[in-house]
Amino acid sequence: MKNLGFRIKNEENMNLYVTAAVKELKEKLNAYLSLLSYRYANLCVKAELGALLPVTVVAEREYNLEDVAKVATPDDFRFEIYPDLPDHLQAIIAAVLDVHPEFKMELVKEDYGNRNQHIVYTMPEVDKDRRKLLNDTAKVFYEECKVEIDTACGGYLAEVPSLEGKLSVEDVTEVTRVLKRSREESLQTCQDLYQKKLAEIDEAYQRYQASHADGGQSNGIDVTSSMRLSDE
Repeated sequence: MKNLGFRIKNEENMNLYVTAAVKELKEKLNAYLSLLSYRYANLCVKAELGALLPVTVVAEREYNLEDVAKVATPDDFRFEIYPDLPDHLQAIIAAVLDVHPEFKMELVKEDYGNRNQHIVYTMPEVDKDRRKLLNDTAKVFYEECKVEIDTACGGYLAEVPSLEGKLSVEDVTEVTRVLKRSREESLQTCQDLYQKKLAEIDEAYQRYQASHADGGQSNGIDVTSSMRLSDE
């Protein structure tokens, strides 16, 4: 028997193992959907905190960004990163650049000292070329997630016939129903995440077009209110 789901030692433990297998499948499906959400967060259109999770800061040793800085999102398109220690500033810049070179970076000097600076990252504009890149990548992630869901559910469903004669007809029918419903719900969530990302990309593209048609600034964000290093 395939080592996919129903690891059955004896008939009296049948229901226990079926229940465990269904739980195991649902955990796998949730993991696939979590990965898709994570990938979409890092396919940056808006400033989503999940996009900073892969950032590893090397300063004396390796740190997660949250261990060495405070992060704020003043609007949908910007991160503000405040280092806990001034000496970590350059390490943070290098770490974010390594993960998200597409971000537009600005250093902002605090009013109360030259060594007190924070970093502002603005999400890149979604012009025609970036729109195509984002849409194509979002589709690849979506298709990969669908295949993982179908493959996992197909493996478990393929084992259902082995339950016949060991469980009642009603129980076999219920197992099949639960597995199929898990597949359908997961595929629907997968599609919902994909459509949400496409809508986000399209909204950003429309914003880009409107901004440039009006001669406005990128993303409609005013970034002139802070004192920058270039103002010194």
